Amino acid sequence: MSTETAANEPGMPLRDRLRAHGARSWYIGAGSGLIWQVILVFDVLFLDGPVVSKVLGLLLLAVLYALFMLLGPILWVESVRTRLIAVAAYWAASFLLFPLIGPVAIWMWLLVVSLVAFINLPLRLAIGFSVLVILVQGAIGASVGFTLGLVFAPMVTAVGAATFIGLGLISRTNVTLRGANEEIARLAVVEERARFSRDLHDVLGHSLTVVTMKSELARRLITIDPAKAELEIADIERLTRSALADLRLAVSNYRETTVDAELVAAKTALAAAGIQSHLPESVPAIDPRQQGVFAWVLREGVTNVIRHSGATACWVTIDHRSLTVADDGRGPGATLSDAPVPGNGLRGLRERSAAAAAELLVGQSPQGGFQLVVRGAA
Repeated sequence: MSTETAANEPGMPLRDRLRAHGARSWYIGAGSGLIWQVILVFDVLFLDGPVVSKVLGLLLLAVLYALFMLLGPILWVESVRTRLIAVAAYWAASFLLFPLIGPVAIWMWLLVVSLVAFINLPLRLAIGFSVLVILVQGAIGASVGFTLGLVFAPMVTAVGAATFIGLGLISRTNVTLRGANEEIARLAVVEERARFSRDLHDVLGHSLTVVTMKSELARRLITIDPAKAELEIADIERLTRSALADLRLAVSNYRETTVDAELVAAKTALAAAGIQSHLPESVPAIDPRQQGVFAWVLREGVTNVIRHSGATACWVTIDHRSLTVADDGRGPGATLSDAPVPGNGLRGLRERSAAAAAELLVGQSPQGGFQLVVRGAA
């Protein structure tokens, strides 16, 4: 039995605590525990003594049993001090049974150690309190010569306490694990959203930039050279279809980018923007683990050259360990090593680079413009 979710907040009203989802588990477990108290009830019925004492004893037992059922969900989220005081008060109230039914009342303390185990007390406090209850049981049993079978009461309570405390630990561990799993799931969703936003930016940002450039070119050509303008418009249509296909693949998580494919796209995009391109004729062998991030850096670098640099030329150099995109535009006004990484695109590239064990650097190019470098591990 557990009250792990009986109440979620310390300020929850009493009625809500008693009706909370986890309270049901406690009621089932606590009700099962009360079945064993039938033995004590029969002991009281067959004790020698006044009927009035038996009746009052049974009424007090009923009150204590009802309190036992209610205290679990009520105390679960209270402070340690409040929980400890409440259990101590419950134990003290059970002493009222002794004048009515005698030392056989110590059998009721099995419920006390059960409460101690399941109200989320620190382990040391739970063990210490249970040991105290068992020692007092033993002392009371010894004081009457362990009549009425009281020799078994401390033994049963000790076994019960050990079992209950162990079950309580398991229950709390399960709660912690559930919380950890929920947090892992939440972080996975956050990471997936970040991944998708990076992919969406990288896929559409480049394509839409090229479409914009070609649209501007087509608008200028439409009165000067309609035939060439028509070719540019056809190319725009092809690019939009390609962007839509890329988007669908990205959503399906099947999209693979390669440096070779991005070089072809870069040549087309730079030409459309009127920027002279200096691209390698071939691509050297690149570590497969870093092929993807090199391709994304090439795409984002060329997109930034077209959008922001005001450059007239762009240089791309590639070797087996690094890829560099440089231009002769306005430049970042910063060194290669300490330049900040602005924009969602470059921030996404830095995240991709770190995930691929690569390093991303931005700074000023030898031509005076902007330079973007990605370096793989040695």
